[in-house]
Amino acid sequence: MTTASRLRDAMAGNGCLTVPGVHDALTALLAEQAGFRVALLGGNAATASILGLPDLGFLSADALIAHVRNICQVLRIPLWVDADTGFGGPLQVHRIVAALEQAGAAAIQIEDQVSAKKCGLLQGGHPLVPATEMMEKVRAATAARKEADTVIVARTLAYSSGGLDEAIRRGCNYRDAGADAVFVQVPGTLEELREIRRSIPGPLVVNMDEAIPASALNVSEAAKAGYKLALFPGSIRYTLVKALKETLAVLGREGTTRSRRDRMASLAEYHEVLRMDEFLKLEGALLKPS
Repeated sequence: MTTASRLRDAMAGNGCLTVPGVHDALTALLAEQAGFRVALLGGNAATASILGLPDLGFLSADALIAHVRNICQVLRIPLWVDADTGFGGPLQVHRIVAALEQAGAAAIQIEDQVSAKKCGLLQGGHPLVPATEMMEKVRAATAARKEADTVIVARTLAYSSGGLDEAIRRGCNYRDAGADAVFVQVPGTLEELREIRRSIPGPLVVNMDEAIPASALNVSEAAKAGYKLALFPGSIRYTLVKALKETLAVLGREGTTRSRRDRMASLAEYHEVLRMDEFLKLEGALLKPS
């Protein structure tokens, strides 16, 4: 069974899937070993990890494809990949979806911002392509996949400039165009989420990033509101930035990390995440005389 098939099965079950955001192969392994059934590689996280830049459209399609391939070579749970705007029009969307699927992505997300996109959490509105153009992109995405179970997610950021009604209208359009799941980016109050659920058919995605009101909810509340997938795209990277800043400050100030070692993994714990024992056993088997 492919990871895409496993994701489809999980989405067909009861409740709402909790989806942590990861940014590289190491954090993806940590999510897997913590027991999560799917992980998200967000565009924000990928851009920061690969380039050290903010989410302002700097990431290239080829850099994303290579990054996904590296992650999927070691990850055993489905990886949901944020492909931003699809890196162009329908032709470019077709190419990126086919390439990401080949690299191992189980779900691929595209959104309706213009190509010079910005982080969806920024205030001030987001310029969008016409809904008809985004519908063409959704159709191109569904046509590109070779595995029928690969999940195509359509995200709209219309709320920030057009309000909830426009966001719902676009979400319905994208579902009609063939999206397997719809992601309406909203602040995330229960009232908003329920109105979206009443209006848009099929599996729905909620963003529960700690920077927005939806973070006051929990996954069980999202499930009761009818959502299938709850994203936590920033949890790991926010934690990582704070913890590393604190450790580096201690090291710079004290010249030692002794006071921080109770907050560090041991070498054995680190090797366990990377499956060191499996590779050593494989090496031993390969080196046995015939």
